[in-house]
Amino acid sequence: MYARQTLHHRQLWSAEFLSRPDVLGVLETARSLKQANRNGQAAAPLRGRNVALLDDTVPADGAGSLRHAATALGAKVSHLRPSEARIAAESTDAATVRMLGRLYDAIDCEDMPLELVARVARDAGVPVFNGLGNPCHPLRVLGDLLTMQEHSGKTFDRLSVRYAGDPRTPCAEALLRAAASTGMELRIASARDRWPPPELWERLKAGAVAGGERLRLYESPEQAGDDADILLDAPADAAWTMAGVGEAERSADRRFALQALLLATIN
Repeated sequence: MYARQTLHHRQLWSAEFLSRPDVLGVLETARSLKQANRNGQAAAPLRGRNVALLDDTVPADGAGSLRHAATALGAKVSHLRPSEARIAAESTDAATVRMLGRLYDAIDCEDMPLELVARVARDAGVPVFNGLGNPCHPLRVLGDLLTMQEHSGKTFDRLSVRYAGDPRTPCAEALLRAAASTGMELRIASARDRWPPPELWERLKAGAVAGGERLRLYESPEQAGDDADILLDAPADAAWTMAGVGEAERSADRRFALQALLLATIN
């Protein structure tokens, strides 16, 4: 029923290692999930799979959470407190982590230092995520890519996006990397002292689709123009807004993209 992408680098901590086929494949799966939901044909492809949610606090369980996404696909999700499982920054019991890897098909580490997540990933032997269901996780940008395409009706090679805000945030950097890998036009409007680091900018442009010609920097939204297909505004300390698109639609697309990532990584 679903066009199902498989990702071999399964940690999914950032957009750094997602190739063009990775991004396009995940979005195709997300579209398949969305269409099946519209048709009332949602299935449970992760039935029989078990996911551990490591979090010392009670994790959020909204419609966009990892728990909600995984259970909607048929998986069982268990909440475990890492401090009670001898998983801590000071010392991590490798035997405990290996046991979790035998009991669960994937592990999501919420609000844990990346160094600790890396230690869990080293010993678990299953996909380990770094808070994949967090609304601020960089890969949640894939949900917005789905919204952009559906809202504009355009393929990435014809899509233009203006981003007005700080491009040095994790989500903005993920958008930049996605633009480089897909070939969409991205106009970044930001104060010059907040432009992407020159070494990152040049590296992404050199490896980008169309030779990076569709990645552009401006010092103000006025310079970037308002004729782009998608206008993103990211004021300081606030979530992005997408002109003409309701939050309900964006939230649904983020949920389907999150489910597509789970399908791509959990065997």
